[in-house]
This record gives sequence, C-alpha cells and structure tokens, in this order.
Amino acid sequence: QAIADGAFDKFKLGHVPQNENVEEEVEGGDSEEEEEEQESDEEEQEVQEVQKPRVNVGVKNIRALNSVTSELLAEKAAMPWPEKLDVVPATPLPFGQVTEEGLPIEVHDDLKREVAFYNLALEAVHGARQQCETLGIPFSRPEDFFAEMVKNDDHMAKVKDRLIFEGKKMDAFEQRKSNSEQKLRAKEKHAHRLSEKAKTKKQNLRDVDDWAKSAASSRVGGGKVRENDDEYLSKLSGKKRQFADKKFGHGGKKGRFKQNDAKSMNDMSGYNPKGNFAGGKKATGTKRKGKRARDSSKSR
Repeated sequence: QAIADGAFDKFKLGHVPQNENVEEEVEGGDSEEEEEEQESDEEEQEVQEVQKPRVNVGVKNIRALNSVTSELLAEKAAMPWPEKLDVVPATPLPFGQVTEEGLPIEVHDDLKREVAFYNLALEAVHGARQQCETLGIPFSRPEDFFAEMVKNDDHMAKVKDRLIFEGKKMDAFEQRKSNSEQKLRAKEKHAHRLSEKAKTKKQNLRDVDDWAKSAASSRVGGGKVRENDDEYLSKLSGKKRQFADKKFGHGGKKGRFKQNDAKSMNDMSGYNPKGNFAGGKKATGTKRKGKRARDSSKSR
C-alpha cells in the first residue's frame, strides 16, 4: 500500500558519480615522446574507469519498509491455511547439540546433515497430512486418476525402442565376448589334451620298450624268443616239421607271391575271351529267382 501511495516517489535512485580524473598538463617540451606517453596514460585511465563497478545509491526509508512488511504479514495471516500451505516442524535442526555418546553434531558432517534434513521433511509431511485430514482436503491420488504425460506416446515409444535396442546391443556384445572366451578356453583345453595324450603315448612306448628289454634279459638261452629259435625248429621232425613248414613257410622273401614269372605269364589256359576267367567252365547250380517271382511264390 505504501508503494502504491507513492511513499518512495520522492527518493531518486541514481548511480555513483564517476570520478573525473584530471590530467595534469605537462609543461614544457612539445616533443613527440611526451605526447605518446600522455596518450597511453589516458587509455589506461579509461580502461580502469570502465572496469569500476557501478553501485546504485538509494536512500533507505526504514519506516516505509517496515510499513510494507507489516502489511504483507497481516495479509498473509488473514489468509486460510489451504491458500498458504506453510508447514513449520516443531523440532529444530539438531546442529550444535550433543548426542548420547557426548559428541556434538557438526553441520559439516554430510551424513548427519542429510539425515537431519530427511527427518525434518518427514515430520513436516506428517504434520501437513494431519492438517489436510482435519480440514477435509484430499491429498491422495484417486485410483482412476488419469495423469497426462508431458511427452506423447510416440515419443515414449521411441525412447522405449531405443532402450530396448541398447539393451540388446549390450547383450549381444556380452554374448560375443563370452563366446570368444569360451572358444579360447576350448582351444587351450584341446591343446592341453593333445599334449597330455602325446605324453601318455610316449610314456606307454617307453614302458613297452623297458618291459621288452627286461623280459628279454630274463629269458633262458641268451634272450632269444623260443618260437623263432633255430635250435627249437631243428628238433621238429616228421608231421610236426611239415605242419610248421605249411603254417610258417620256409623263410626267405615274402609278399611277392602275386608277381608273374616266365611260366605263369605264358600260361593262357585260364583265359576266356567272353570274360569268364574260370577256365571256360560254366557255373553249376540253379539261378536265383527275381524279386517279383519270389514275392509271387510267397503269396501262393
């Protein structure tokens, strides 16, 4: 009201008058060097004047300010609580108080400060809720309340698709990474398995050689094998000798029994120009019936 009545119209707000720097005239000597120095000093002074902060000079009318403040407070006190919705918790901030352990609560302790703010806000919410219940003001959102989104459905669908794409991209990356690691582990296992197999084979061959050497050294007769021993074969006679010759042969070169000689190459008795190499003899026996004839005979 005081502002509307023009209580502050008589006071003129202005700026701090800028200090005018009086440049002293340099006497004597109109040389060029003195003029240049004077011009450089003037430029520096102008820059300093521009950089100086300008302070608003206002006359404080304490009486008018108190009048406006009391009027605003009176209007606020006359307003009902639903118009103000101001909640002041009864519990003050605990900074500076002493805890049960005898330690003061420091305001610079981030954890304790945030906990104090949380408790204060929670107390204010409970107080406002009780006040709303007393005045019959609804504060809970109804179940069928439809809150329109700030962004439309198309935009949110794009955001959702983008998030799904990013998730699938990360999953694919992790899958490729795990596959490469598994492939690397599989190669290492395969190489280790092959090396172990080769070591086992070498060890088995070494064991067989050692066993053969030990068995040969422990035999009677200088380590000769009894089945191939000449002394043993010389003792065979009669039917045993013939059976051994038939079974084992007479020694000498082997594996060349299919090669031709002069007699077999000139022997044409088994040749048949019709393609039968059985000496021209026809096969004896009955010919097997065909499948259809056998099926017809079974059906009978």
